[in-house]
Amino acid sequence: MHDNEVIFYTEPNYGGASYNYKLGDDVDLGNTSLNDKFTSLRVGPKVKVVAWQHYNQTGTFREWDVDQPDITEIGGLTRFRVLDGGTLPVAVRLEDKTGGKPRQFSMKVESRDVGTALVYSGDREFGLVGLMPEDGPPVTTAIHVRNEQSGVYVATGSVYFAWDKKTKSVKIADETNFPTNMAHKREGRNAFVCQLKSVD
Repeated sequence: MHDNEVIFYTEPNYGGASYNYKLGDDVDLGNTSLNDKFTSLRVGPKVKVVAWQHYNQTGTFREWDVDQPDITEIGGLTRFRVLDGGTLPVAVRLEDKTGGKPRQFSMKVESRDVGTALVYSGDREFGLVGLMPEDGPPVTTAIHVRNEQSGVYVATGSVYFAWDKKTKSVKIADETNFPTNMAHKREGRNAFVCQLKSVD
């Protein structure tokens, strides 16, 4: 195995048939016989994998930078990308502070790099909204929070993510257009929790 490749296996613990992919590969297994078939993988030291449960980069999202003997908890692998090991995925989730029911609010986050991520209040899963290599270009996203019961959008705006050289992590560099009825907090080097404070 080369430093800049990954090997997926059709059985846990690196068993079954193996399939090699290299740095830069963007793979959609949706209409192939391999859809939902990979259950473990080995990761070269110079790369990482970002993976989604569904072909359109939705459902469960995972980031793997070391060997994984069992990836079945993703619920079936359909889409993945092999990235440089220094690239950080930028991920968000929605936290409801208004007292609503679980999944009452959805947050759609759109970016040029990965398209649309959709996350729901009450869910612990993060949605991928961008990919940022070390010292890479910033990621600008549009945010739309919707009340799923009424269909009304309760928050709209944008947020601008950038690389922080000092901490070697992703930061929110400009929140001028971040919705005023929302707050955010960091969770790790590259993940952010967006909090809906009110529906006004």
